[in-house]
Amino acid sequence: MATSVYLISGDDEYFVAREATKIVHSLVPEGDRDLGLDIIDGAVGLVDDARRATESCVAALLTLGMFGGTKLVWFKDVSFLVDNKVGKSETVKSAVNKLAAVIKQGLPEGITLVISTPKADKRYAFYKACKAAGELQEFSMPDKAYQVEKYVEEKVKSFAKERGISFPESVKQEFLAKVGSDTRQMVCELDKLTTYMGDRKDVTLDDVKSIVSSSKSSLAWDLADAFGKHDLSLSLSILRQLLFQKESPLGLVMALEGRIRDLMIYKEGISRGWVKKSYNKASWGDVPPVVDQMFSEEYERDPRKIHPFRVGIFVAQAERFSRAELTRCHELAMEAHEALVSSTLTQPMTLELMLIKMLSLRHIPRT
Repeated sequence: MATSVYLISGDDEYFVAREATKIVHSLVPEGDRDLGLDIIDGAVGLVDDARRATESCVAALLTLGMFGGTKLVWFKDVSFLVDNKVGKSETVKSAVNKLAAVIKQGLPEGITLVISTPKADKRYAFYKACKAAGELQEFSMPDKAYQVEKYVEEKVKSFAKERGISFPESVKQEFLAKVGSDTRQMVCELDKLTTYMGDRKDVTLDDVKSIVSSSKSSLAWDLADAFGKHDLSLSLSILRQLLFQKESPLGLVMALEGRIRDLMIYKEGISRGWVKKSYNKASWGDVPPVVDQMFSEEYERDPRKIHPFRVGIFVAQAERFSRAELTRCHELAMEAHEALVSSTLTQPMTLELMLIKMLSLRHIPRT
């Protein structure tokens, strides 16, 4: 018996969209899509819009295809199949439950339903009806930071292989640092690289720096890296770009606070021999039980599970600062944090002064 219901979910939007599109195109030939495909937009933010979209989906499922032919209904990018503000509405719940009842009862002969969504709550009757009636696929990012790192490395390796190009390890890490974990941006940037390189197969660091655009999240990372390199000019340049893009000043300070705390940890690890260096890479060795427990239980991202290439970068950055400098930088970040919510200075001026003070501390003895 042919599958009549497909639920494609997950927060990796690129894979969800790709798989849903693949199913739709495989079931409805291009020449039949004008009459044999109904697409209903489920990406809505209001209760009434969600209700109307769901009712439209039910109506489409109960309407036979033109001239008695087959028909596919694609309920696309549905945003309210979870316990969010719209999804919690009794009005929306009632509409979704009616859709679940139609699915449970069995769709009319020749009708297929494809649902794509960032998330479908597994506790809901709708999810259970789809699971009982059809095929479920989920494309979600891992929960843990170190798992995300491995996940995106596997993705870029696979996508690069599909395009016939290859990355040396250091170049791959630079690429990932710029694009972040968003799959769609990763694919777009790889396509740009492939076009730019022509017949060449090995991606260079210059290729990445020349062609690859930084994501918003990686630009914040770039600011932290520029700080770690003790490069005031570059730090100010990236800061101004981020502020122009309307990034949260408070969020930028918090990102810098996080990097400073990381460098303080690495500084301690270097001085105590917990971190071992080799060429441009470094790795964590044995640590005391109390530190092991702290890394495992109190840190969202255990520093020992970061890629050795990235550990090497953190080590190099930590070595540019003394303990006293890092302590002072942390104090300055906290002062800026407080000033952003209480000072009469403009937010850009507060952040620029913070960076100038942080990266002009050469008078503090280096230890």
